[in-house]
Amino acid sequence: MKNLLAGLFLLFLSVRVDAATYYVRSDGGTTAQCSGLANAAYPGSGSNQACAWHHPFDALPPQSDTSSPPALRLHGSDTLIVGSGSYEMGLNAPGAKAYAACNSGWSWDCFMASVPSGTSAAPTRILGAGWDTGCKAPPQLWGSERATSVVSLAGSSNVVVGCLEITDHSQCIESHLGGNSSYACNRSTPPYGAWSPIGIYAKDSNNVTLQDLHIHGMANSGILAGRLSNWTVNRVQLIANGWSGWNNDLGESAGSSDAGSMKFSGLEIGYSGCSEAYPGTQIVACWGQLEGGYGDGFGSNTTSGNWSFDNSYFHHNTQDGLDLLYADTTATIKVTRSHAEGNAGNQMKLAGSPTVENSTIVGNCAFFEGVGNMSDGDSCRAQGNALVLSVQPALKALVHYSTITGQGDCLVLAINGDTTSHVTLANNTLVGKPDWMKSGQSPQPQSCLFYWDSGPSSWPITYKKNLVWQTKDNSCPSGNLCNVDPQLTDAGLTSFNALPLMTSPLINAADTSDLIPTDQRGLPRPTLGGYDIGALQVQGTSDTTSTDTIFKNAFE
Repeated sequence: MKNLLAGLFLLFLSVRVDAATYYVRSDGGTTAQCSGLANAAYPGSGSNQACAWHHPFDALPPQSDTSSPPALRLHGSDTLIVGSGSYEMGLNAPGAKAYAACNSGWSWDCFMASVPSGTSAAPTRILGAGWDTGCKAPPQLWGSERATSVVSLAGSSNVVVGCLEITDHSQCIESHLGGNSSYACNRSTPPYGAWSPIGIYAKDSNNVTLQDLHIHGMANSGILAGRLSNWTVNRVQLIANGWSGWNNDLGESAGSSDAGSMKFSGLEIGYSGCSEAYPGTQIVACWGQLEGGYGDGFGSNTTSGNWSFDNSYFHHNTQDGLDLLYADTTATIKVTRSHAEGNAGNQMKLAGSPTVENSTIVGNCAFFEGVGNMSDGDSCRAQGNALVLSVQPALKALVHYSTITGQGDCLVLAINGDTTSHVTLANNTLVGKPDWMKSGQSPQPQSCLFYWDSGPSSWPITYKKNLVWQTKDNSCPSGNLCNVDPQLTDAGLTSFNALPLMTSPLINAADTSDLIPTDQRGLPRPTLGGYDIGALQVQGTSDTTSTDTIFKNAFE
């Protein structure tokens, strides 16, 4: 046993000793000029100097289909620190044309090699300078000339990628309106232009951490990933990517199902299905499924895994916000302290064994009416139900301490259940609005409270002390606060503020058989003598900060 422990200790030491830290700077030199082992500029003369390389391709050169692709200079468990500045990731990058993969005839192959796998004790790391001091000015990696992706994690495990801005320098969207659009990317004739379809591509990848990333303006997807396991995603923004924010469908025969712990915190996905008017950030060219696009913020094919989303923001995507409707019966999904609004379909779609807690869901699903290339049929897609729960036989769903409003058909829709399924709605504020899909009717009906789509309404559901206001036909089960104005700071769909006023009936009214210690903002429960219904616990007369304000300020 002593010999075994000694051997393991020596193995650990060898991993740490062999691991190196390399540097890239815009004023660095080539691999012949610099060792890459020093965070210093190339002095202007000499070879193998103690200075940084000049481009990420120096560490992970684009690979070719030949029998002798260029060797990687970054190895498993090494660290690459990318200095501030802007780095083109494609055919016209400094020195790129020396690689066989970087040819104008197949420029889509001119992308950085997949990050080599590290170990769980010593992951390989790709980090922007400033990653350890708040990541205030991350380096920009921008794709060009149809390079397939900016960062590849195909087959990469035990990896950390952090403190990077990933984008391209074009406002085009791949195949926009079938290619018949001034916003459609040039896919037919080189040079193709300053665009790339995917920010991060990943598959067959375990134990990866993404942190402090801003991925925006890609021509197709911010992240295309599948067959992942045990990923941790912290403080990642996916904004205005032309087809989707995070697409978990590889479209491969081997499938895309994820496994293990899939943990997201501080995730923002917004304006998927739109582009940015480069060089600015104005949102343009929004399109949806009816126009041949996609538009999910977070979308997945069939998947397993234990999913958690905390303090996350899904907003103004041209289809659904968070779509895990195809999670299988082994999956668990928990959404906490999160906010969804302005998505053109459903705000959240969850399956497996789902829980929604301390969250605000604003189903203003007609937000994109008259915007960009969106048609009326895109608004409130799939009836615009604010929250959709696929509760398979013998599974259970819990929605509690949340605030839900919307102009879709129903506030909460359950599907795929039977008499062994169960939904619990407890301590929620549920506010109906006029049903946008039925605006031609007179009188215009309100959105309904809850509906089992696949069977009788008598299928199992438990209500515990929800406040129900202005839902269809004034429906409100006994044991709830029925047809009582919740007295929120602002109940308007476009300006919704879920914070109760001091005179609100929500205060101290929760069912105390269901207790949690904090509210959506992380502030304590109880206060003022009891537990409040809804996502926000009033802290006192000086409490004026809503989660709507918190999310919009935090993610700007």
